[in-house]
Amino acid sequence: MQSINVIDLKTNLADCLRQVRQGRVIAIKERNQTIARLVPSEPLAGFDEEILALAAQGKVRLPEQPLTMEEVEQSLKRKLPRLKVKGEAARELMQRIWDEEREE
Repeated sequence: MQSINVIDLKTNLADCLRQVRQGRVIAIKERNQTIARLVPSEPLAGFDEEILALAAQGKVRLPEQPLTMEEVEQSLKRKLPRLKVKGEAARELMQRIWDEEREE
């Protein structure tokens, strides 16, 4: 296991993270004592790559555990809140939302 002191970690963080992505474990030391370890993250089982990409972009949040089909069905059956604006104001609001979505 490779080790690095805290000051060097601050300087070489990107390189250390690259090594961790490749599967290496790095011990972080302060005054020659190991205080932490950088280890590769466990893969997020149960999520497909499209969902993981959306989560990385901050567009969705992943649950602690994958949802069951029953939970998904319950969520889809739930009623959405109604808009509190009507008429032209509602149309303008929806147009703004659609325009923002198209920009992304």
